[in-house]
Amino acid sequence: MTGRFAACVAVLVLGLAGCGGGQGGGVRADTTFDQASTRTVHPSSSRGGTLRLLMTDAPVSLDPGDLGFAYGADLARLYARSLVTYAPAPGAAGLRLVPDLAEGLGMPSDGGRTWTYRLRPGLTYENGRAVRAQDVKYAVARSNYTAELNDGPHDLRDVLSGTYWGPYLDADLDHFTGVTTPDDRTVVFHLGHPFADFDHLVASPQTAPVPRDADARRKYEKHPLSTGPYRFSRNDIGEGFTLVRNPEWKNGPARPALPDRIEVTEKVAAADVDARLLGGGADADPTGAGVLPRTRASILASPAEHARADDPLTGLVRYAMLPRGVRPLDDVHCRRAVQYAVDRAAVRAAYGGPAAGDVATTALPPTVIGYRAANPYPHDLARARQELRACGRPDGFHTGLAVRSDRAGDVAAAGALSRALDAVGITVQVTRLSPFQWGSTAGSPAYVHAHQLGIVLDAQAATYPTGYGFLAPITGAVTRTANRDIMELRDPRLKRILTDGLKTTDPARRASAWAEADRQLMADAALVPLLDERTVTYRPGSLRNVYVHPAYGMYDLAALGR
Repeated sequence: MTGRFAACVAVLVLGLAGCGGGQGGGVRADTTFDQASTRTVHPSSSRGGTLRLLMTDAPVSLDPGDLGFAYGADLARLYARSLVTYAPAPGAAGLRLVPDLAEGLGMPSDGGRTWTYRLRPGLTYENGRAVRAQDVKYAVARSNYTAELNDGPHDLRDVLSGTYWGPYLDADLDHFTGVTTPDDRTVVFHLGHPFADFDHLVASPQTAPVPRDADARRKYEKHPLSTGPYRFSRNDIGEGFTLVRNPEWKNGPARPALPDRIEVTEKVAAADVDARLLGGGADADPTGAGVLPRTRASILASPAEHARADDPLTGLVRYAMLPRGVRPLDDVHCRRAVQYAVDRAAVRAAYGGPAAGDVATTALPPTVIGYRAANPYPHDLARARQELRACGRPDGFHTGLAVRSDRAGDVAAAGALSRALDAVGITVQVTRLSPFQWGSTAGSPAYVHAHQLGIVLDAQAATYPTGYGFLAPITGAVTRTANRDIMELRDPRLKRILTDGLKTTDPARRASAWAEADRQLMADAALVPLLDERTVTYRPGSLRNVYVHPAYGMYDLAALGR
């Protein structure tokens, strides 16, 4: 696996939801640049033609129940409908949930522990077979409760009540009590605790229905039964696939379905992808990984190409975590000293400058519900020294800084961090760790403590675009290996804020709870936000109806035409 797609996977195998190309120079110079991040470019309702997509590798899976990447969820909307989905719009409007398979959003009851969805009447698969509520239940069972399908998240399993071994070990679906189906059109989810963000979970392709007798386990990705506007006419895994119109499709609320045909070619060299995009021989890269650095430089230097380029926020935040179990970073004042000493502008330059992203000053990225702009720790060496005196280290201290050896941007950022901290007497020893052992090194509190790794560079994107969807994975329980809460928080106040937020049914109040959680996390100072990542992408002049969907951090594939 090589090139920009490998960089995308390196981030997303951690269970993240976004992707970006990351590093390179350039500026956000004029109003013609990055238009598709905020509006629809070349709006169109014209149907017909062939959309040509190129990618540098093959998808990990095309099975809607086994997708672990943001681009996979974006791509799946072409052939799979979930219970709800995100509105087809750029900007904040795209974070609004709308019904898809269901007639409406979920109806909560029992204090938010039960969620009921009613399917639209007349839904069918590509072969004319009726979609039933039991197919949705089976889809959730196979995607969340089987070892065979392990590339996607298990967010639904984590919140559903009861114990179930999965349909491949226990064929009696009556034993799966977390989901019930009173009739062919009603799906009821039973949760172990209130979860007001639940509509976001069922926006996952894992709720796209799968008839039990059509399930071919790992081989189902060869031809998933379509409920979307397109169906597979060809799928040569490792080479490419073709989607054509689904004759059973009845116009849905979120998919214009403009092209008659979509051709996807896999395993194309990254340089060839860029050349064909710029030369008009292709329409888009469906992974949203962005162009190569040398292509980016060429695009940003050319007024004509610059006007056809976008630099969207991917939703990925690059940050430093300060483990509380490593002295003297167990003292909040020492952690705040690090926060004030960090020169975030220098760190952004190390990552590649303005085209690589925006300086991050909050835990939450601007792409999630609950984000509020703030800057609690501006670069201030005098205040950093004041915090050092407060933690009894007036002359500074020494600690280790861990970085993944395969991330050139992180390695460069580690150098910028080291120089900034040295200005107040905090010296660091940079340790490059193999990505293949990351879970057992940086992800092991015992290893972190033994090697005095007081700073760990990492990255995170939301599993779904709310404050809870971003914070939950990195503020949960500390584990012995593959630990995501490298900060070792154990903060009862933060936990209470998040728990109370999940009980809050009013969306505005819930967003305020996520904002409060961000403020609490920043007050603790164990997370040092560095960069809200952007990635430069290119849209040929032939492409129509183009906008960046905020839920995926890339072009809305279901909207594109040509």
